[in-house]
This record gives sequence, structure tokens and C-alpha cells, in this order.
Amino acid sequence: MEFIDKIKDQADVHEIGDRINGYPGIYYQVLKEGTGAKPVIKSKVNVSYAGWLINDTIQYTKSKVLDTDDAFDSNSDYTFTVGTSVIEAWSFAIQYMPVGAKWRIFVPYYLGYGSSAQSSVPAYSTLIFDIYLREIVSEK
Repeated sequence: MEFIDKIKDQADVHEIGDRINGYPGIYYQVLKEGTGAKPVIKSKVNVSYAGWLINDTIQYTKSKVLDTDDAFDSNSDYTFTVGTSVIEAWSFAIQYMPVGAKWRIFVPYYLGYGSSAQSSVPAYSTLIFDIYLREIVSEK
């Protein structure tokens, strides 16, 4: 939470939602505006993404560059159904993104993997993702 407290008051950082379970929600920066429709729960979407921990010790991405459009190359495509098989933060944030948008989201541990370690991600980890919403593949 210390990292979230540091970034949340920056001028270009916005919050999604008011409060979730009495804790701060997801914070994000718009890297590129989108102009398309926004997905809803049960929409099937295609995204490109890059993700990392706040200390940069673990990267879980197929992309080598996280701070440029290279982070959204075709090697990091991922298709999923909103509300299933992804962390809560992704399902929540993606519903606010119009197709074509590129966002950096800052995920507090309780909207990520929580108190459980996941693969090489330690428990209680604050996560950062760059997400490019390529398309809504199908509606619910």
C-alpha cells in the first residue's frame, strides 16, 4: 500500500471506483486514449499486456520493453472472458477501457493475488500492468 499511497496523488493518475471493500481501488494512467466500445462482464476481449512488480525484480511478460508501444506487440496477446480466469483488478479495470486504449494500472495486492503467492509472484505484491485493449471479440 505504500507504493499506491505515493502514486495516487499524481496529476495523471486516476482512481477507478470509489472504494472496494473499504480499501482504495485501482489507480491508472492513460497511455493512449481509446475510442471504441467498452466491454462488460462476460465479454470476450483480446489484449496485449506487460506486467511487473513495483521493485522490477520479477517480470512476467513476453515483451522486452515495458514503457513503449513495444510492450504491446503481438507476442503478448491474450484473450479472456471478463469476470473469469483473471485477477479481480483486470476484470474491474477492463470494463472502463474503450477499445484502442492503452492504460497502466496499479493493482493493490488485494485485487491481485492477495495473500497467496502465485508462481513467482510473492504474496501481498503490488502489481503494475500496461494493458492495450485490442478488441472485443464477442459480447456476453
